[in-house]
Amino acid sequence: MRRRDMLVGSTALAAVTLASTSRAQNTIVGDIILPLTRERLLSILSDPGRFSLAVDTLRLTLMLSHPATEMANVNFDEVNADYRQRLMQVRQSIERVAAETANLPDLLPPLPDQLEEAVRRAATRLVEVGIAAGAALLREMIDSFWSFLFVLERISGAGAVVDWICGSFPFSVLC
Repeated sequence: MRRRDMLVGSTALAAVTLASTSRAQNTIVGDIILPLTRERLLSILSDPGRFSLAVDTLRLTLMLSHPATEMANVNFDEVNADYRQRLMQVRQSIERVAAETANLPDLLPPLPDQLEEAVRRAATRLVEVGIAAGAALLREMIDSFWSFLFVLERISGAGAVVDWICGSFPFSVLC
């Protein structure tokens, strides 16, 4: 093999390796990659009904994955009212946050570490309870949950969102 061919071949191999390594660092489960792109976030936020349904489905799945003994002392009326209030805040802020994302890069900045980790744990938990790693349902729930946290973080601040997640059923399992 000539020196030039070897140099070109090794450069190409290095580029492929670096691209796959950087993709692997962002991969959560299957083909889910975070952070989202601005286009994907705006697509999710453009359909608030579907967005809410995906986050509700994730939340219900997390609830159902808890042992019954852990749910015995949960005040579901209080937990549900608090979650609904947060969801309403997000839905009311969608337009403002969507407008703010116009100034952000195409690949959005990641959420603060604890929130990004909560999304990763949610994906892992959903796969553990039987949702296929490559399923469109998993991607929809995780992308919507990430979007939910992105908007909440923008309107409440990262610390308040982390405190809420870690102190609220069933999301506390993600902390």
